[in-house]
Amino acid sequence: MTDEPTLIIEIELPVKLSFRFQMLLEGEDGLAVVRCYDPEHKKQQLWTTPSQRDELLGWLQSLPAVFQLKVLDQWLWGSRQSDSRSRA
Repeated sequence: MTDEPTLIIEIELPVKLSFRFQMLLEGEDGLAVVRCYDPEHKKQQLWTTPSQRDELLGWLQSLPAVFQLKVLDQWLWGSRQSDSRSRA
C-alpha cells in the first residue's frame, strides 16, 4: 500500500438524504469516508485518496437527481488554511 495524501471533497446534500447516501457509499468498498460537519448548511466531507478522485466524482455524478448533490470544493489535507480555500 502506498502512502497517499488525503483528498477532501466537500459536498452539499439535503440532511434528510444523508443516511441513505452514507449507506450507498459504504457499498462502494473503501471509495471514501463520509464526515458530516455542518448539517445546518447541508455540508459534508468525503475523505479519499487522489488516486480514487475520478472514480468518486464519477460515482457522485451517477447518483439519482433526488439526492440534489453538489460538489462544492476539494483540497488535499493540510494544503489550505481555515479561511482560505485552494481549489484542487
